[in-house]
Amino acid sequence: MIGNNNKMSSQLSEIDLALVDRWQHDFPLVPKPFNLIAREAGIAPPEAVKCYERLTEDGVVSRIGAVLAPNTVSASCLAAVAAPPHYVETAAQIINDEPGVNHNYLRENELNIWFVVVERDRATLEATLARIEQNTNLVTHAFRMEKAFHLDLGFSLSKQRLDKKTPMLPPVDLSVLEPDDLSLLEMMEDGIPLSDRPFLRIALELGRSETSVLDRLKALKSAGIIRRFGVVVRHRRLGYKANAMSVWNVRDDRVDELGALFSADPMVSLCYQRNREMPIWPYNLYCMTHSNSRDEALEVINRLSLLATQHVFSSDVLFSTKCFKQRGARVFARKGVMA
Repeated sequence: MIGNNNKMSSQLSEIDLALVDRWQHDFPLVPKPFNLIAREAGIAPPEAVKCYERLTEDGVVSRIGAVLAPNTVSASCLAAVAAPPHYVETAAQIINDEPGVNHNYLRENELNIWFVVVERDRATLEATLARIEQNTNLVTHAFRMEKAFHLDLGFSLSKQRLDKKTPMLPPVDLSVLEPDDLSLLEMMEDGIPLSDRPFLRIALELGRSETSVLDRLKALKSAGIIRRFGVVVRHRRLGYKANAMSVWNVRDDRVDELGALFSADPMVSLCYQRNREMPIWPYNLYCMTHSNSRDEALEVINRLSLLATQHVFSSDVLFSTKCFKQRGARVFARKGVMA
């Protein structure tokens, strides 16, 4: 049985839930987006803005803005180290001190500290990984994304996740990217300002027109460079405590098939292929599930196992036991204008 999210929704008012859940995808790219959002929710636009301000202050909403496709305007990598128990906290803090690290978790495995590094380019990424290895005195294992099958943390908070859209990701068209797009994305890195005309404020900061800003955001979204534009939620704040990363050693000629099958499960939020690192890490297919409980997460993983029986040599499940760091990626040097 696929679990429901009543526990999550009970922590939000009906209006809060509508404002958060409805606009995780397809946030209106129009001059006055909060007017449209408020009208659909049956409230006044200033009330909608105040709700988002409160939800941000409460830690439910991280930001409203663009979620970029990985390795398009930046370089990213999942990495791990094996820290002895007495050294875990120290190593985690050294890793956290790197500005390029945006996620850092303790997980149930000999490779126990897992973190994501996002930098502007590949050379900077490699330098960060090397610095972490030197400063922690721990071998840093880098697992680079080779293929993404499904990347969407904007799953529903209000109902059973049974109506998931086709999971396979379209290719990214980088030819659409223009030089001025980087300054636009930089300005919005911390999210759009919560104001009546947020895109006008961004445009004025950049010396551009509101129309040009909106047109470029729509173009980047259509090209797949912006994977989604909307409300970015902090799921742990809403009770999604069972964060499970399942890893699978799949026959190379079956990775695409299983990636598609796994991605179709409504409870799988992320699914991608990464490099093996033999002999210590034979796994090449990863799935992330965000669930209410450990049992619910294991139920999902057991369901995936039934699909994979003939094509998987081995697998493992790494639950997160502590979050050392979690925030949006900071690709650019300075912060945006969100107020």
